[in-house]
Amino acid sequence: MWSPTLRAQDQKANEIVWSELANMPAPAKDEEQLGVAGAFTGVHNGVLIVAGGANFPNGMPWEGGKKVYRDEMYVLQKKQDSYEWITPKMPRLHVKAAYGASVSVPDGIVCLGGELENGVTNKAFMMQWNAAKNEIISKPLPDMPVALANAGATSIGNTIYVAGGENNGKPSNQFFALNLSEAAPKWEILPALPVAMSHSVVVSQHNGKHAQVYVLGGRSATASGISDLHSSNFSYDPAKKSWQKLGDISDGKQVTTWSAGTGVASGASYILLIGGDKGNVFHQIETFNAQIAKAGTAELKQKLQAEKVALLNSHEGFSKDIYLYNTITNAWTSVGELPGAAQVTTTAVKWNNDIIIPSGEIRPGTRTPVITKGSIQHKPFFSWIDSAVLGICFLLMTAGRFLFTGKTSNTDDYFKGGERIPQWAAGISIFGAKLSAITFMGIPAKTYGTDWTYFFLLMTIIMVMPLVAKFFIPFYRRLQVTSAYEYLGKRFNYGSRVMASALYVLLQIGRMGIVVLLPSIALTLVTGIDINICIIMIGAISIFFTVKGGIEAVIWVEVIQVLILATGALFCLFYLPFHITDRDAGINAINHADKLKVFDFRFDFTEPTFWVVVIGGLAINLLTYGTDQTTVQRYLTTKSEKESIKSLKLGAWLTLPSTLVFFSIGTLLFLFFREHPHEVNMALNDQDNIFPWYIVSQLPAGLSGLLIAGIFAAAMSSTEASMNSTATLLTTDFYQKFKPGVTPKQTLFFARTTTLLLGIFVTCIALYMAHKGVSSLWDKFNTILGLFTGCIGGAFILGIFTKKASGNGVMIGMVISCFTQILIQHYTNIHLLMYAFTGLVSCVVFGYIFSLIMPAERDLKGLTMYE
Repeated sequence: MWSPTLRAQDQKANEIVWSELANMPAPAKDEEQLGVAGAFTGVHNGVLIVAGGANFPNGMPWEGGKKVYRDEMYVLQKKQDSYEWITPKMPRLHVKAAYGASVSVPDGIVCLGGELENGVTNKAFMMQWNAAKNEIISKPLPDMPVALANAGATSIGNTIYVAGGENNGKPSNQFFALNLSEAAPKWEILPALPVAMSHSVVVSQHNGKHAQVYVLGGRSATASGISDLHSSNFSYDPAKKSWQKLGDISDGKQVTTWSAGTGVASGASYILLIGGDKGNVFHQIETFNAQIAKAGTAELKQKLQAEKVALLNSHEGFSKDIYLYNTITNAWTSVGELPGAAQVTTTAVKWNNDIIIPSGEIRPGTRTPVITKGSIQHKPFFSWIDSAVLGICFLLMTAGRFLFTGKTSNTDDYFKGGERIPQWAAGISIFGAKLSAITFMGIPAKTYGTDWTYFFLLMTIIMVMPLVAKFFIPFYRRLQVTSAYEYLGKRFNYGSRVMASALYVLLQIGRMGIVVLLPSIALTLVTGIDINICIIMIGAISIFFTVKGGIEAVIWVEVIQVLILATGALFCLFYLPFHITDRDAGINAINHADKLKVFDFRFDFTEPTFWVVVIGGLAINLLTYGTDQTTVQRYLTTKSEKESIKSLKLGAWLTLPSTLVFFSIGTLLFLFFREHPHEVNMALNDQDNIFPWYIVSQLPAGLSGLLIAGIFAAAMSSTEASMNSTATLLTTDFYQKFKPGVTPKQTLFFARTTTLLLGIFVTCIALYMAHKGVSSLWDKFNTILGLFTGCIGGAFILGIFTKKASGNGVMIGMVISCFTQILIQHYTNIHLLMYAFTGLVSCVVFGYIFSLIMPAERDLKGLTMYE
């Protein structure tokens, strides 16, 4: 049994520190600020705006106090570490209103419907903060299809969704959307809510596959006067235009009704419900109202009224509970309580990384002027033992690299390892080049969030292996090339060679930035090491050893990296099931969520169906294993063509067990976090960090450090491989061409200098992107691979499999292919996995057509499959 002091999971993963951010200023001179309920609230252009609302300044409603609708607008600005209220030039709304819905979008704060003094409205408008003029600009939007109060609203991109609400006490099941990106936006009526209700929280969040609209809790007024209270959780899929009922609101053990509270999306796939009314007292008050209405005598009516007033005066406030919902595992858990009074009938917003709850109702008839701030705390879970292991691993990896950096006396050593690498090491290196930190984190995360439909994407590596072995490797070995694109120069002309090489270099620079950045983000979040330090460490070590050791150092480091990551992954595969105790419930959850789905035979090329995965995978892996310089260079490090083919087969067949392992880990992560929902970290903004988070929060101390070191090693070896292959191209395809008389010593110096400059440049790109943000690593990685590399593969296909393709025709085909890809990306919804296929096909088709128009005579002996 591992000692509790050595387990990271003994720390709290989900902790929100609450504080009073500010109190709303007085609405007018000599008037006390009581706070408001139902205000329009949002964040725009660096300020928080609270507008309108309602309160009872002249006494409680059961004492004769009248509800007063407000039109004041308050603006709170953050200045460094302090906050201050700003008085805008026009400090009032155009109308007194409360209980409308509001949602913040990049262009402003959309305000929808609400109650006016004379009834419910369907008006919609947008508030924008103009800092230069110190004013709130109000822009009208199209009227909603129906007038609603107490509705919920959210947004996905620039599309606003409105759900539920009520009109004169009657609950609504209306659901409609407004796309603000359209030139003349119009409301679209969407499939109705499954239940008519109001006072729900409406939030948009990603469920691992797509962004969804979630409608949580609520209540429905009835003719009896006793409302139906809801614990329901409905999600709407904009792609399918359909609703689905999910797990009811609960604390992880007991289901509860819930309404009038507030909530926000948090992290990559979590929703927080904060405060709210569970309905016990609310039902009692409604029961009193119904009894009073039916009372046969004045004495009975007076008695019931007195009991009701006593209940209202003794009201202790609303529920302070905070619930966390995981949209991927469909699991609820409790994550604590609010320290102060719960604020309901208000709208919580995210302001930077903080949760802001402005004003609201804290007891019947009582508002609060308090603006509450919740800061999600992220505490690194890296123990001193893990830090020590990480440090030792770095020292050992550094020392190990010195063993492979002393044999690079010429460019043949630097670029080909002197053709002395054993085929098994080259094969493991080919596999290791694809088992990057991106793969290690990305595949389990994708399976955790979705299913097994991507399984055949990796199986296509085995499918393309015979084609690469028979048609590609022989050309590279027999022509004695150093760069894969030397073949294009021999087959066509220098223009096609330099065009493909330049495009590859540009893509590799972009890829290297992502390969350095994304593991750094994950490691920063789970270890607490500053992201700039992570990036600089990966960049600096990669630069030093690639400059000094060349491809041989890269290959041997990849062998070590594969051993570390494979051992760690196997340990996780066998360790995870021991912490999943409710196997039957887990199996039911997997079946219900269809988490093991492999085949999706729909003819839909906008989703990762079987056809998309296989067709796209064949194209991607034909390019990766047949034309990618990073892979081709490994074929050239062995002593013979036969050895190269063996290394390819080993690298390809290793994909099968590794794919089974990583996909299984993803499914097991789903089961683990479903059974232990409190162990997730709602501060993680990227689903791709779920596996590193499991590693540091659940694995025994020491092993966590070893696996994190493995991720660092994978990131460094991938970067080193890309730097070396890119430097190879710049040296052989450009430098030696333009300086034909250079000595081997000068060429080696240029190669090392180029590697150094590339490493510095890529590190700077990663540092820049670290402060600009980046999307999902698996999708981003495949987008870069597929968007423009297809045309490179098309050039090789034309060269090897046709006789009539000409240099000029191929170059035109590559250019048209690139433009075609841009058009496909911008004007179609085709899945990104298809980019490599469309790029390849468009290059082959247009390249062949223009080759027929622009033929060229050339000696093709030994350059096509026919000679």
